[in-house]
Amino acid sequence: MKSILLLGLLASGLFSSDKGLYIGIDAFKTRTNLTVMNGSNSEKQNLSAPSQTLKAGYYLNQNSRINGFYQHHNTSLEVSNGCLYGIGYDYLIGDNAMKPFLGILAGYSQYSQSDLHLDGEFIGAVIGINYAFGENFFLEGGYRYMKSNASGRFSSSGSEAEINNLTNWFVGANYKF
Repeated sequence: MKSILLLGLLASGLFSSDKGLYIGIDAFKTRTNLTVMNGSNSEKQNLSAPSQTLKAGYYLNQNSRINGFYQHHNTSLEVSNGCLYGIGYDYLIGDNAMKPFLGILAGYSQYSQSDLHLDGEFIGAVIGINYAFGENFFLEGGYRYMKSNASGRFSSSGSEAEINNLTNWFVGANYKF
């Protein structure tokens, strides 16, 4: 009888309303800061592009969540494609409907165009505001900063390129099951 009662208490804690799976989407703009090097010459470039992020995660409690994400960049260069994928952790501050949050993220990035392929790891931080509409629907907005070591070589010229960092402003929505 004691073990059944203990299992019941544990199960009720696992399925409390504070915890649960969630999915989300956000969009706006990502800026990629990179350096192009040709011999002893180097040039800094900044590319801004619309971006969209899909994420799936789990609320550990009302103030902590983890997620996996995929972010696609619609780069302005012709025949170009960029994406990030990784994991993140957010800490939501407070117990009100509107909660500021801080987080960390890490993952892998890939960018390619006809004569260049850049790839490498990134690590970053996120800050934002999350607003709950009831228990299941959340709107949020914020800013991500990611330090990257992605690099590659232009096949046509032999020049090299390195992504220094990425910055991303976003607005989005999440649904918790």
